[in-house]
Amino acid sequence: MGDMHVWEAGKSEVIVRDGKVITVADPPVKFCPIHYAIWKNKMGKESIRKSMEFRIKTFGLCTPERIIESDIFAIGLGASESLATALNREMIDCCVVVCDGAGTVITDKSEDVQGIGMVMSALLKTSPISEIIEKLEEKGAVLLTKDAKIDQVEGTKKAFEMGYEKVGVTIAGECSRSIVDIEELERRYAKKALKIAVHTTGVGEELLPFIKKADIVTSCASKVVRECIGDKARVYGRTIPVYALTKFGEEVMDAQREVMSKRGRILEVPHASPYPLL
Repeated sequence: MGDMHVWEAGKSEVIVRDGKVITVADPPVKFCPIHYAIWKNKMGKESIRKSMEFRIKTFGLCTPERIIESDIFAIGLGASESLATALNREMIDCCVVVCDGAGTVITDKSEDVQGIGMVMSALLKTSPISEIIEKLEEKGAVLLTKDAKIDQVEGTKKAFEMGYEKVGVTIAGECSRSIVDIEELERRYAKKALKIAVHTTGVGEELLPFIKKADIVTSCASKVVRECIGDKARVYGRTIPVYALTKFGEEVMDAQREVMSKRGRILEVPHASPYPLL
């Protein structure tokens, strides 16, 4: 059957097999400022397919040609960009991130964090691609498992056990209950995790108590996050706000804003507020 990778874009499920887009579901989210900045149209099945095929062709997503290194900051306040800056400034000493073809990855190299993350949508499930795994391991990255398992809690635990003291970790909104488990790891190991909640579109109010435990939350197109967290946190950005809920989160986002004020953005995202939220 070959490898299979299940993505989510605009809450549309996208399945990729052997480097080809097999299915794309109709997205409930019809507008994304980032998607519009690139493709100049609303989100639909065909534009999402076009976007994924472009990333496969250009960046090697879900293929042995996967690019894993980059120092380009395309999105000013993106999660991978902010984590890369935190690493460069020694605010954290490693990151636990998710990569297609590899699953949960532990790395202390900022160029790998950005290379992995800059073109990622929400990755729900992936299967191993040996060439991607080899590239990461040659760079000194450590995989949670060789079968491309995605488990950010176990990844954080492994990073702590490897000796890292301050670990940046991304947690998908639908998995935000796991933030409680990461907090327990912080207490058990007497170490710190920079917890960033990402891919929050469509999360329900039942997950708010967990999302509020993050240090940083990306709002995506989440109505719940924007309405229930937005006025209780320090806000960075306007079109797709990022919220810092803790002092640690504020320090990281302040650093990232400073970096972007000097570097400038590669991708100019249009202001389109308000737009439909989910």
